[in-house]
Amino acid sequence: MTTSSPLSSFDFRVMIETPLRQFVPWLAVVLLVTFAGQPGVICVTPLAWLIALRVGNICAARSRSQLSSRRLTEAALAGGLFGLLQGVLFGVITPFMGPIQDDEWTRAIALILIMVVIGTFVGAGLSFFTAYLNEQRRKRIP
Repeated sequence: MTTSSPLSSFDFRVMIETPLRQFVPWLAVVLLVTFAGQPGVICVTPLAWLIALRVGNICAARSRSQLSSRRLTEAALAGGLFGLLQGVLFGVITPFMGPIQDDEWTRAIALILIMVVIGTFVGAGLSFFTAYLNEQRRKRIP
């Protein structure tokens, strides 16, 4: 009798590939605009969290997992990874916005950590939400 681990049925390819493919254009735009002299573009990150909606759509559509709950989990994890990547990029670009005074470093690091944590949860939530809507639509279509 063969037992499979609960992780073996997750579609890790879609969980990793989807957020990376959605992140690369955002990375390119941020780097291009930053090196063109406008690093403040990184402040648009909360708006860019909406890209996680697309991550959820793609994960729900392309996942090879049989269970709806697994597809939703995959979408949430992919969205979380997407939000994490955006938060890390925010942390990398923030020092380019201008000199940070010695007494401002603690607040700057706190802001970056907040963006990383909130971005991860917002990305996961938005991605889960659109995947959930796709799963509901899939159940209604015979």
